[in-house]
Amino acid sequence: MSLSSELLMAVVFLSPAFVANASPLIVKNLVSRRHPIDFGRTFIDGRRIFGDSKSWEGMLAGVLTGALVGVLLAPVFQGKYVETAVSGLVQGTAAMLGDLANSFLKRRVGLKPGAPLPVLDQVSFVVAALIFVRLLNLDTAVGVRVGPLESAVILLLALVLHPLTNYVAYLMGLKEVPY
Repeated sequence: MSLSSELLMAVVFLSPAFVANASPLIVKNLVSRRHPIDFGRTFIDGRRIFGDSKSWEGMLAGVLTGALVGVLLAPVFQGKYVETAVSGLVQGTAAMLGDLANSFLKRRVGLKPGAPLPVLDQVSFVVAALIFVRLLNLDTAVGVRVGPLESAVILLLALVLHPLTNYVAYLMGLKEVPY
């Protein structure tokens, strides 16, 4: 397989994390009442742990859409339905945890929910997904290699796609700000 094919397969393999990261925005616009993950509690610094923008509904949507995309990718990966479903589930969960970590950090530095934190906003979800994929060898389970080069390409892709998709969501009225 050529290098470009390997890179493309790695990107396709990581698509559950990308879709999972976007799905809470859809839920936000569909659900009238959301339940904050931090239950409205504050951290020892007196600031909210995550803020109202991180909800159980969004978390569940991210995890489930990650798993669904994983299942949908099975035909691309020789029909390995169990492996791709597990990978999608893990990637969706990791993406949500990466986003929560980013939100936690933003609250600690005094940024309000929705305020930008360049670079970290674009990659936190995919960094977490990449860590979990490598720790659990999920890439090799479906016959894909996600090594350092593939990871770098995926991170660069996230740096471009994340702001682009945010802007499109803003134009569609799904987001109040273009970032």
